[in-house]
Amino acid sequence: MAHDLKRLIGMRVRARRMALNLTQEQVAEAVARTVETVSNLERGKSFPSLDMLEQIGRTLDLPLASLFENAETVPTMSPWRAELRAQLLTLSDSLADADLEIAVRQVEVLAQRRRSRP
Repeated sequence: MAHDLKRLIGMRVRARRMALNLTQEQVAEAVARTVETVSNLERGKSFPSLDMLEQIGRTLDLPLASLFENAETVPTMSPWRAELRAQLLTLSDSLADADLEIAVRQVEVLAQRRRSRP
């Protein structure tokens, strides 16, 4: 579970950083850490301290609770799916309400098409 949680946090940090068009170097500078530290965090190789998570959360405007949401489902999904899910959630946070409604409807159509296939 600890490995899965490290991977989940890393994916969510990476997805948010990329959504903001920030480099690892910019994040590292903002939190007074090395690029290697940020890279290791994003790849799930290290578990950051609470202090570092708070700093990254402030830098990326990312609530700490969002890093841990649905952590229990991570072991059951593939790394690729978990990465895509993290990207989708991060992108949805940046949408205006009307655009988010459109996105939800589009995803609903895709899901319905999937369910109706034999």
